Amino acid sequence: MRDTRTVTTAPSVPPAPVRTPGVPVDLVDVTWQRIQVQLRLSPSSQAAILAPALRLRDDSSAAMVAPAGVDSDADAVVVRFNVMQGPDQRPLRAGRWSLVGAGGEPVRFGSRDRSRGLPGATFPLAAGELRYVPTLDQEGAFALLASVSADSPGVAGRADRVAVTTRAIRRRARSGLFRLLLRVARTVGGRNGRRILFTSNSRPSIGGNLEYVRDRMVERGLGASYELGELFKPGIAARRSIRDRLRMPWLLARADVVFVDDYHPVVYGLRDPAVRIVQLWHAFGAFKTFDYSRVGKPGAPSPFSLDHKNYSLVTVGSPEDVPFYAEAFGVPEARVAATGIPRMDAFVARAAEPGIRDAALARFPEAGGRTTILFAPTFRGFGGRTASYPLDALDYAALHALCMEKNAVFIVRLHPHVRERLPIPDRFRDRLLEDRPLSTDTPDLLYGADLLVTDYSSILFEYAALGRPMLFYAFDLDDYRETRDFYVEYESFVPGRIARTFPELLDAIRRDDYERDKVPPFAARYLALVDGRSADRIIDLALRP
Repeated sequence: MRDTRTVTTAPSVPPAPVRTPGVPVDLVDVTWQRIQVQLRLSPSSQAAILAPALRLRDDSSAAMVAPAGVDSDADAVVVRFNVMQGPDQRPLRAGRWSLVGAGGEPVRFGSRDRSRGLPGATFPLAAGELRYVPTLDQEGAFALLASVSADSPGVAGRADRVAVTTRAIRRRARSGLFRLLLRVARTVGGRNGRRILFTSNSRPSIGGNLEYVRDRMVERGLGASYELGELFKPGIAARRSIRDRLRMPWLLARADVVFVDDYHPVVYGLRDPAVRIVQLWHAFGAFKTFDYSRVGKPGAPSPFSLDHKNYSLVTVGSPEDVPFYAEAFGVPEARVAATGIPRMDAFVARAAEPGIRDAALARFPEAGGRTTILFAPTFRGFGGRTASYPLDALDYAALHALCMEKNAVFIVRLHPHVRERLPIPDRFRDRLLEDRPLSTDTPDLLYGADLLVTDYSSILFEYAALGRPMLFYAFDLDDYRETRDFYVEYESFVPGRIARTFPELLDAIRRDDYERDKVPPFAARYLALVDGRSADRIIDLALRP
């Protein structure tokens, strides 16, 4: 599928001065990064002062939008505005959004000719589209012109308009009942400032980051001063019991802090600023786009949705991830904190345990005394219902021959969302092994791997912590970039050799050509907070007054 979002580029033009009272600053360029428009100002102390104070002001309502962030480097001061994060955390409504300074005065540019050279962006939606075009009026005032097609949500103030179907009616009825139960529970029970709830919409019991944070609270003695509650679900596709459906609004109504680690639609119904909702996202790092960062691409969520947008705190593993998670979840960057990831601390600590390799490979006796190659690609598709992997991407005969040559085994661990079984012929199953059903968490299996072969999976962050070599089998990189996209340039980001074809993959393994020297600087940059103190940092932020 092709990315139907369009960005109109413009030819290079000379910088034009920004005419604000007493602040001579040049505008170098205007560019787009996904759903953010970037104003690049010439680097200077004046620009550094001006940039954080800039606002986009709706000419019809006077509503103001602050920058999503301000970045500086040797070449420019970059002011970023997220056009999907306007008032009420929804896309900028149709109309003119003028760029103004601290006092509300328009920011003016010197050359009206630039109005023919500024790039705009169009974002197709399920119904209609959003379009944003930077422009200069006759007096040189900079503005962003927003247009919403007639059949897009929000055109008449009805951003949540849904087709009237039986399914929609049932969903609204369930939502209404939940809100009613929540109000009743809040009236009857109330909060006492000491209740903490750990919940997931996909886990049958506590685990991952939730477990590490809960256990650390207990170790610190916080269980004596706080009430620690839990509510989980039998599985991703399972339905909650009637008892749990009644318990959920009761527990949420009484909770002062709610910890989640994945998508949780029930929690998104909480719109009480007195409740602190902390997202301990299950994945580490961010290099492929997700959620709202994908607006305008196939399978992206509606930018008018309120999912994720009520998080009080999002914890991430590295300062590099802060702007990406803020964009993906539709929250201000101030709500995202680089704390490190608790399960990563535990993962690295366990790597030094005696016998950890044998334990990881216990299910695979064929691996004994042999080099172990783990193949763990991510899925293709737009979620659990459409997840797949192209099973013809592997040549089993050639792989088996290579394993015989290298005295190796090749373990295939497809993403849990992928339900298909690999068609490995029986004669190759002494060296080509499939981890199905899934024997353990994927990170645990990494302990037994001498080489990781992956593609676009965030598993690369865990494996980098072990300091071992990686190969990236990216045969469909161009298509993946077009339909999914990345926050960073894939080729310069991944810490290992990229194989674009299967013969290239085999050749790299045969020659042990992995570009392993890329791993240490990658780990130093992205894993600096893997220090055993991530859970403490999260607890201190989540429970601060």
